[in-house]
Amino acid sequence: MIKCVQIFFTLALAISSCSSLDVIKQNYNNLLPNPQIKTYIVKPGDSVWSIALELNMDANAIILNNDLKKPYVIYPNQELFFFRKKNNLNVINDDSIKQWQSPLKGIQKPEQGNSQWLEYKEPKGKSIHSVYDGIVVVSGPDIPGYGNLVMISHPDGYLSLYAHCDQVYVSQGDQVLKGTLIANLGNSEAAYPMLRFQLRKNGKPVQASKINF
Repeated sequence: MIKCVQIFFTLALAISSCSSLDVIKQNYNNLLPNPQIKTYIVKPGDSVWSIALELNMDANAIILNNDLKKPYVIYPNQELFFFRKKNNLNVINDDSIKQWQSPLKGIQKPEQGNSQWLEYKEPKGKSIHSVYDGIVVVSGPDIPGYGNLVMISHPDGYLSLYAHCDQVYVSQGDQVLKGTLIANLGNSEAAYPMLRFQLRKNGKPVQASKINF
């Protein structure tokens, strides 16, 4: 009963101070539970990073919202909670990338790619280097579909992905500098030797055309 009175009082106050019906509606909606809270049921083989990739989310948001502790182990059928913004863009147009190094030295532009990935078709065994300073968060065949994958967390919410590697020379938790040798180009889970490279910011892919090395 007290709660009903509080709601009525809030609505009455909004009506008396605002003539706009839209403002009154917004005041009412503010009293309702947050509709943006979502849940995810962990499937076998999932990791925090694979879920973040699948849902275009920041892995750190999943970690913080669920109070996960290192090494961030999750279990099948576990329910994860997180927030999803209404404006969930698929690709970020980011002009702030400066002084990043190409993952393949001497090759500035890939042969092909799409809006989210750069795809380099080069001979197997070619050296792959970190595009910037960071910490390795994934190393190996941990996420299906990417083969031997290296994922590096960089400052300011950036994340770089290097998929379908052959040999990997870094381990999870390693600190790397820009230009560090991290792997060799390969064809793990790919039809031919290639490097598929992606850059993400705050969980969302950066527009590939905006990445200039």
